[in-house]
Amino acid sequence: MKTTRSETLPNLLSDLAERHSDGAALICEGETLTFRGLEDRSSRLAGGLAELNLSKGDKVAIWLPNSFAWVELEFALAQLGAIAVAINTMFRAYEVQDILTRSEARTLVLWPGFKEIDFLSIVADLDLTQTPELETLVLLGGDQGDLDDAFWDMCVTNYEDLLARGRMEEDFGGPETLCNAFTSSGTTSAPKLVLHAQRGVFRHARAVAEAFSYRDPDCVVLGVLPFCGVFGFNTVMGALAAGRPTVMMPVFDGDEAVRLIEAHRVTHTNGSDEMLRRILAAATPPSKISSLREAGFASFSGDPKQLVGEGDALGKKFYQCYGSSEVQALMAHQPADADAERRALGGGVPVSEEIDIRVRDQETKRLISQEEPGELEIRGPNVMAGYINNPQAEKENFTDDGYVRTGDLGYLTEDGFVYLTRLGDSLRLSGFLVSPREIEAYLEGLPGIVAAQVVGASTERGTRAVAFVVTEEGYELDESKVVDQCLEGMSKFKVPKRIIALEDFPKVASANGPKVQRNKLREMAEDLLENEEAEG
Repeated sequence: MKTTRSETLPNLLSDLAERHSDGAALICEGETLTFRGLEDRSSRLAGGLAELNLSKGDKVAIWLPNSFAWVELEFALAQLGAIAVAINTMFRAYEVQDILTRSEARTLVLWPGFKEIDFLSIVADLDLTQTPELETLVLLGGDQGDLDDAFWDMCVTNYEDLLARGRMEEDFGGPETLCNAFTSSGTTSAPKLVLHAQRGVFRHARAVAEAFSYRDPDCVVLGVLPFCGVFGFNTVMGALAAGRPTVMMPVFDGDEAVRLIEAHRVTHTNGSDEMLRRILAAATPPSKISSLREAGFASFSGDPKQLVGEGDALGKKFYQCYGSSEVQALMAHQPADADAERRALGGGVPVSEEIDIRVRDQETKRLISQEEPGELEIRGPNVMAGYINNPQAEKENFTDDGYVRTGDLGYLTEDGFVYLTRLGDSLRLSGFLVSPREIEAYLEGLPGIVAAQVVGASTERGTRAVAFVVTEEGYELDESKVVDQCLEGMSKFKVPKRIIALEDFPKVASANGPKVQRNKLREMAEDLLENEEAEG
């Protein structure tokens, strides 16, 4: 009788190494890593990490661009039974500090010399008293630069030194072992840290491989999205599960994407709608992307119907996808063979028959039938295991029968569902879902600012954050200075377009006390930006 291996990530990789051996798994900046090479490097990396006393349940923060190392760490940590905590390379000290503190990460992996970003200077701004669990820095490249003296009490080692250790043959994880933590927007002052177990990642990768046609024998996937988010992560994991290569982009650029598509005969990719528009604009002549057949996208700005139509004109099938940190990305997509109108809709057909979707009316709380809008609730092997150190959020976001409350408005169709919009006030900025409260909390921590409200203003160039603040008596707001402070502590895409001082926020009385009228603030913000654009 044939023995079935358990659903762990090391088993997935070892199976791929046996079946595809010298086939290309990852291609990055002119170098190729085979499936056998990926398995070997991951096992040696696991051995090196074990010598740093990392073991099951420990958290390792990965602050890296798309690279061989990102994927190697994913499988190496899974072999140890440890958890990979993803950090966006666009994050700066305030955000990195928050994730390290709340995740209780013991190790931080970073690339000091990447694209001339001074990561070590950002690290030097961290308050180590808030991260007592952080013991080790792992640096890609040989340059350790200048670190604050406090960091030399820690273990600082090079990534290549860890790879030089012997292979680890044991697998200390299991199907239910937690393996990944991704950030997700919430209503508190910081994003929630979403946990996934190995079985969920394993099954979802295989489902994506099947549903997105990655098993086509000539399939080559272009990884344009950062692996620190589930959209990019699930793309590369789906391609790996299919035994097909991923051409990785550490930083997206339209011209470079076209060059890679042409050079590697890329057939599939996933990205934001703006990324696809930039690829089409750079494809001169269009024959440069003749190999590209399909592309999944999320609509963050512009008209999705127009984008789908532009793809159709070139013989490319573009379609919307659906997902989130809680349910993984690429959980559903509109069929590639559907008409253009349907492919321009959000949502789609689930990638697995094991995924159940239902819709609940927000007023009556009853489950509702096909084509009636309500909150989407999802259950399946793709769903998160929970949140790091946030039992209250778990209680609020899970139903008693195991469905995740998505916070998304949509309705059921005959074979899937349609996503309409995000419930609540979360902002979609530069393709990332951001909690306004995260930006508000940062502003309220600056001298002179008592309270802040951040809203999203719709413009022709997409959603822009606008902040309204109430200041201390006698304090005069210097908007440009506050913007500079935001740029120092937060990702650029989160920095408000304008910061406006008010004597008080517009409010309305309610049974639970006065409530800020965010709709009125949003109208004020949109009028302000519209007038500025009209004035030139």
